[in-house]
Amino acid sequence: MAPRKTPPRGHNKGNFVSEWFGHQVWPIVDSSPQAVKDIASRSCPFLSLATGEPKLCVKTARNYDEPVGVCTISSDSNGPRQNWLACPYRTLDQHFTLLATAVRTTYGIGANVNLILTPVTALDRPERQAIVKGAVGTGTNRVFAFSAGKLGGEVDIPETDSSPGGKVDMTVMEITGLDSSGCPTKFGKHMFYEIQTADFHGSPLHATTLLKNHFPQAAAGFSSAFEAEFCGTKVEGPNKANIFKRTIYQMILKMQLARHPDCAGFFIILPKPVWDSWLRHLGRPTLTQIGDDPLRQALSIPPGQIEQDGQATAWVLVFDIDVESSESPKPLKILHLIHTSASALRYYAFDAASDFALAHDVIQRFREVMAARVIEGWRHQVPPDADAPDAPRSLTPKAAKPRRRRPRA
Repeated sequence: MAPRKTPPRGHNKGNFVSEWFGHQVWPIVDSSPQAVKDIASRSCPFLSLATGEPKLCVKTARNYDEPVGVCTISSDSNGPRQNWLACPYRTLDQHFTLLATAVRTTYGIGANVNLILTPVTALDRPERQAIVKGAVGTGTNRVFAFSAGKLGGEVDIPETDSSPGGKVDMTVMEITGLDSSGCPTKFGKHMFYEIQTADFHGSPLHATTLLKNHFPQAAAGFSSAFEAEFCGTKVEGPNKANIFKRTIYQMILKMQLARHPDCAGFFIILPKPVWDSWLRHLGRPTLTQIGDDPLRQALSIPPGQIEQDGQATAWVLVFDIDVESSESPKPLKILHLIHTSASALRYYAFDAASDFALAHDVIQRFREVMAARVIEGWRHQVPPDADAPDAPRSLTPKAAKPRRRRPRA
């Protein structure tokens, strides 16, 4: 795929770096002092808040002399403009909105109980140890430690001779007891917590280089927006099909592994544009509201289909960036909290979507395109690298164009 050209000034179609080092730079620039500080220092506000100490952005690129800083990319790939997640640490907003919701939902913890969530890399800090010691076993507090890529590392699921291994994006485990020195030695159930970022067709480095080069001049008058040619230069859109294909197998496998009695359940975090793109892969299913909460819904296997016994507690959390908030960085908001199962996902991904395609003449249309391709090949009218068209070409015979002969040398 050829790289996208530099967009003209004022252009608003296509793909743009939207959040840079945690703060919005397109189409509106976050002019807050915190934004200017984080961008100037190349800091990650989300890792800094999670650990309680300043952290630089951890996104790097080969032959790039400093952190890349891209959190989200704004794209109209689904039709409406949406923010696609480029970094998993963007999900750790200042309120732990998603992680706290996942823990309360999976473990059945009410709002009257205080949650303490801490990365394992912060447990060596005296102030964090004091909080844990004062909270474990009190009844009014629940303490959970988590480990992820730059926050202690992803935990491996070991492979065996007859089963695959894999990594868990984030593993959450409750601390339930301490030894005489205060060190955690007793643990409750764990939770598998997956974060779905997007694959992109190209690299945003052309845009980030322009942003980097223009930031010193822009910092003085930071309220003026970076121009489209800075944020959108050669920025490619998301690879939607690849996002689904590389995730669905791991989701189903980990949901089934979550049936173990020591596991509290499985949670996957999906940005809204990813969920919107997944609906087609799932045959655009109907969700059923659970109780009185409009955010809680169910993706259940339909009547007449076989539901496997012993399903694990599994949830899909769909979120978006709260761009209307006055906070900086922008916090996250929950749009859907969907209860589902491995059986339901298998049905919708592999049966419902294909049944819908067959019922709407997809194969007939496919065959018409191939038949047209054969006829055009016979007439030497098909370029060797031709892509399949969206709709079948006419099968009406056409006069063959005369072949141009190159003059001999």
